[in-house]
Amino acid sequence: MKRIALLAASLLLASGIASAQVGFPPAPPKVSPAAGMIDMHVHSHPDVFGRSMDDIDVATLAKQRGMRGILLKNHVTTTADRAALVMRVVPGIEVWGGIVLNNAVGGINPNAVEWMHRMYGSRGKVVWLPTFESDKHIKTLVNKDGKGIVVAPGGVVTPEMEAVLKIIARENLLLATGHVHPEEVIAVTKKGKELGVKNIIVTHGLTNIPGLSMDQAKEVVAMGAVIEICFLQFMTGPNAPQAWMTHWTQVNAKHVAQAVKELGAKNLVLSTDLGQSGNMNHPDGLEMMAAAVLKEGVTQEELDWMTKKTPARLLGLAN
Repeated sequence: MKRIALLAASLLLASGIASAQVGFPPAPPKVSPAAGMIDMHVHSHPDVFGRSMDDIDVATLAKQRGMRGILLKNHVTTTADRAALVMRVVPGIEVWGGIVLNNAVGGINPNAVEWMHRMYGSRGKVVWLPTFESDKHIKTLVNKDGKGIVVAPGGVVTPEMEAVLKIIARENLLLATGHVHPEEVIAVTKKGKELGVKNIIVTHGLTNIPGLSMDQAKEVVAMGAVIEICFLQFMTGPNAPQAWMTHWTQVNAKHVAQAVKELGAKNLVLSTDLGQSGNMNHPDGLEMMAAAVLKEGVTQEELDWMTKKTPARLLGLAN
């Protein structure tokens, strides 16, 4: 009986059936496609929104997959202190944090930015402009006649916004544009560069919030900014698996491939924006994103720029 079983197994291998595993998931890769990558957009608990994992869980899993680092983002509280603690609990992976300038921290509040970057551990690196309380976000998803935080009315940055930009420049922090209007993205990018801000990333720039056109994306790229594209937006749109996701425009691998052609891979960052309850984990998202964009003709070198080299530059790491 044992000899018959061995013979059957050998026949399966010879025919390729065993290796194909039709109807089953593929074997795990010896090295994760996410190895060496930095996820610049990680949501996790503790939070006021439903999250599937906490900071330590995400860092642990990312380390297991060989990732270089993660950036923790929270819409209502700073994450610089959390990042410092996570690095003590999960050594061997870089973890950064920052601050989102929503009303919970006083909106466009220079004092909040000052205290954030001084936090123990020096892991506070990123300043996001307002997200769900921005004027653009409210008018798009809440009430078209509503009003939210504005950072550059009429294309002119407010005094508070200018003060924040000066801190970002002085401390060599990373400016992320959050959910503000496209015109505000352009105005803040221009003013930021004038004031000496070296690193600017346009938060999920090609989806409906902020909703940059390709011409606007080219304009801010010409000023030195990079455009972020998130895997979460691969899954959004009218057929999204969760109701809240249907309100966001889908930006998928085909859009990434086109953006590489029009903007250049060095001017793009691919991250996940994952962590929501019911969605996949962050390393899985990076792996699926990588596979999808490679299938669309993006080269491995271009993928490395978008997931490794440019994120490292933005965060002040050596490539």
